[in-house]
Amino acid sequence: MQPLSVTYRDVDRTPYLFTLRRCAEKLGLDLRIVRYDMSRLTAGPTGHDWGDLLLDGEIEVIAENYWGLQSYRARGLPLICVASTSSRWLEKLLVGPGIESLDDLRGRRFALRSPGPQALLPQLWARDAGLGPSIEFVTYSDREFGRMGHWRKVVEGECDACFVTNLYADEALAAGLRELPYEPYPFEGGTVTLTTTEAVAAERADAVQALVDAAFDATELFRSDPQQVVDIMRSECRELLAEHFGELDDARLARLQEILRDELSDWPVPTPEGVSVARRIRLGSAPELERYHPMIMWDLGFARRAIDRRAARR
Repeated sequence: MQPLSVTYRDVDRTPYLFTLRRCAEKLGLDLRIVRYDMSRLTAGPTGHDWGDLLLDGEIEVIAENYWGLQSYRARGLPLICVASTSSRWLEKLLVGPGIESLDDLRGRRFALRSPGPQALLPQLWARDAGLGPSIEFVTYSDREFGRMGHWRKVVEGECDACFVTNLYADEALAAGLRELPYEPYPFEGGTVTLTTTEAVAAERADAVQALVDAAFDATELFRSDPQQVVDIMRSECRELLAEHFGELDDARLARLQEILRDELSDWPVPTPEGVSVARRIRLGSAPELERYHPMIMWDLGFARRAIDRRAARR
């Protein structure tokens, strides 16, 4: 098989992506993991964003940003998703003093992180939880407070609660915030969602099938052999992860692997509930999604064949 490229932006995804590459090698697929230079993306009608790069053929598969790519499919453009590693909201609800239950959030201030779905999804979650307009939401930019740094506003007492991505919650907890449990909330595309075009899926069907087969294998490997995943992280992406987490010894790598493992769905297959919420968070800013049926973006034939092959091996 000819090599297949998978493009990503966020280094948080690299432990799974380099594990995916290792699993693909065993299936005869040379998977090229490419970090995209985000400075090349420009705003305005002559600029690009992820969907344009896929449609132009500059990249073959993208490993993130599904929630934004839905608009392409809603406009009739031939983007498809073939696998997704998690179908729920992967954030801890962290609170300050005086918050003992969800009901205690009424009338309180909630810190949001921008950019990304962290600025949108907590508001939808609050409505679905019956808290609705009783919460005041305040948005803080990563540019001002650092990556996922909005939790500091809860420590300072300016806000009362926030969601923090699991990978970044340890520091906030060590600073004195407490985790408040909540019912699992569906959301598709929070980690690695593999998106390509209909043309690539048709013309490179063998490679895309191997990619999806490898996604199943990588998900299993995170659970069955965590030390092998830590070894991959140490050799392949420790320096990349250091951009967000600083110097990483083996104990810290093992902790990150553990967090990522617990985020994974049993299979890298979406759920209707998660896909629905990913659509709902964009309805206010993307009217083209109003009459759009989000499941048409998902080609699950590759996943079905992967499941059949795995069953035949047992």
